[in-house]
Amino acid sequence: MKRILLSVGLVIALTGCEGTTDPFGGVGGGGGGSGAITQAQASGDWSITLRRTSTLACSGNSLPENQVLLLHLDVVNNGTLTTATSTWRASPSAIVRALAGTVNFTSGATNLTLFASATNTTSGMELIGTLRAAGTFSGTVVDPAAGLTPVFSGSGCEYTATGVKTG
Repeated sequence: MKRILLSVGLVIALTGCEGTTDPFGGVGGGGGGSGAITQAQASGDWSITLRRTSTLACSGNSLPENQVLLLHLDVVNNGTLTTATSTWRASPSAIVRALAGTVNFTSGATNLTLFASATNTTSGMELIGTLRAAGTFSGTVVDPAAGLTPVFSGSGCEYTATGVKTG
């Protein structure tokens, strides 16, 4: 009888943890989780490394393999970026460019447009992926973003993108 009660108690305890909304996965904290990210976790400085895919031609002045993009995200409480203070640059260049988009706090899903300059919003790249509470990012960058002209690539280029929060 003790074994049955112990087994039932264990099932109840584990079932209770299974439905948690804790972004760190419930018991013990850290790791796994639902993908949730807070405004504070999404905001800040991010370093994103690009690797070319074979999906598009990557002709012209496309970004080199292992190019690092440095992003500064100011995310407001509804998940949109403050465009006046959210910026990006292609390291080591000092040219600071405009950035716009959204972060879904429930899933970490991120959709950003990286514009060609602070004033040119007709040329831009699209960064789509997932920001994680642990301070990591994975996704893709496409140059150009749909409806815009390319920032670097003459005929279009796609990159896998991995990153970490740096500040």
